[in-house]
Amino acid sequence: MEKKVIGQLLKEKGFISEDYIRFALLEQKATGEKLGEVFVRTGLVTDLEIAMVLAEQSNLPFLDISQILPSQEALNKVPFSFARKYEVLPIRINPDRSLEVAISDPFNYQLIEAISRISGMKVSPVISSSSQIRKTIERFYYFLENPIESQILNLIEKLKINPLVDFDAEDLFEKLAISAIINRATDLHITPTEKSVKIYLRIDGVLEPLVVFPKAVYGRLVNIIKVKGNMDIAETRLPQDGRMQFSFFGESFDLRISTIRTPYGENLVLRFLPLGAYVQHLSYLGFSSEQIDLIYQIMSFPYGMFLVTGPTGSGKTTTLFACLRTLNLLEKNILTAEDPIEYSLPLIRQTQVNEEIGYNFARAIRHFLRQDPDIIMVGEIRDEETAQMAVRSALTGHLFLSTLHTNDAFSAIFRLIDLGISSDMLSSSLVGLLAQRLIRKICPYCKEEYIPSPKLLHYYNLPEDHIYYRGKGCEHCRFKGYLGRTAIAEIFFMDEDFIKLLAKNSSLPEFLELAKSKNLKFMKEDAKKKVLEGITTVEEIKRVLG
Repeated sequence: MEKKVIGQLLKEKGFISEDYIRFALLEQKATGEKLGEVFVRTGLVTDLEIAMVLAEQSNLPFLDISQILPSQEALNKVPFSFARKYEVLPIRINPDRSLEVAISDPFNYQLIEAISRISGMKVSPVISSSSQIRKTIERFYYFLENPIESQILNLIEKLKINPLVDFDAEDLFEKLAISAIINRATDLHITPTEKSVKIYLRIDGVLEPLVVFPKAVYGRLVNIIKVKGNMDIAETRLPQDGRMQFSFFGESFDLRISTIRTPYGENLVLRFLPLGAYVQHLSYLGFSSEQIDLIYQIMSFPYGMFLVTGPTGSGKTTTLFACLRTLNLLEKNILTAEDPIEYSLPLIRQTQVNEEIGYNFARAIRHFLRQDPDIIMVGEIRDEETAQMAVRSALTGHLFLSTLHTNDAFSAIFRLIDLGISSDMLSSSLVGLLAQRLIRKICPYCKEEYIPSPKLLHYYNLPEDHIYYRGKGCEHCRFKGYLGRTAIAEIFFMDEDFIKLLAKNSSLPEFLELAKSKNLKFMKEDAKKKVLEGITTVEEIKRVLG
């Protein structure tokens, strides 16, 4: 009976359909799993969405802990062995001196009593996903027992005394990579200067200094990274690209390594791409109900081309996979070509391109067309051949999804024309465009009212008599005032009026003017809405949009 209630709640939330419930019940009969386990394993829902439903069912708060930094004071209240065994994550000591704790089963009242006894505190439970709790427990208790920052500082002190002191370069690299993962960094930068080596992390889209080493560290650290990335350690003049796998407590990352020569040595940037993550719902990513309705409209087309645009790291691939989840995956043959496969969606057919053996995006599309596909998705349109194959597949009865690197939605049209696609072919194939950016969200733990600069409010046409919020800064957000990110976007459905402009070889200003005349929402309006809703600040909008 309880399983039926959970399935119904998932359906009411829009996470699954009746077809998915029937499919999951068939799977359950064959495997004997819990219904929730079947939903997650088959990719029909994520355990995060099940946690949302359980929170609603139990009238307890839901918390996404993937973007939370638990306090050391809270972690010390519950032993690691207990936390790991019972999936309990202490998060913080609340102002009322209760212990905020994330659990996955809201109906295990004995567990809540046991946490209270072992911590000696009143417990304030919040509901989170089981996998996130397990992962966060392993990460932060490891960090608590192995203080990486102090180990790095000890090495710096030794090198200051004796620059020739021996150290384990591989161990140092692992410490830096773990620091990046624990701090939710997307990139690790290693920058040599005349007398030092600066290490930066890009967290929530902003570059932050992590540590500065004496120059003596540089050579061995760079060489170990280049060896792991299958790069030529003898070549220091030309730029190089490499890649490697890095694992931390069962979570795997694809590391993309890039080098360029500077006056003081090679500058390295390592990009962390988590592998095998679950695909989230569009509403969870920050899209409004109106935007989601537009995406459903575009995704309902049996054929045509839908493109998501934005700079590197703006969440384009994440959005594309969330778009796929708007479909009935049981009825569609969906084929993807990715580099790398970042998300796990078991009901679709995913392949990874390999340039070394000649399996690129264009070749993947060519072979997909022989596989009776309904939908084709490729990671990126980056050359003329891929663009031609993309349009060809869209014109021959398939829905084609991909990404482009452009500053706004309509610029994708002119990027494709630059790649040799005629405006006639585009007018026959393009059904939708989406451009997006990621903006930082105000930290919920230190959120406070404030008065923004009147100059900024005037520039963005925001009312001065509104109540605005910012993050004061606390240990949960590393005293930045922001915690996590959400999407801002503009979405355009290519109706007859836009198609007529396309066919006439119209300019970008003409497309923008038509969109304005239709009162369509641009990215700037979406950003302003999130400021007024207290999700972000006007200063953050200025940083991202200018």
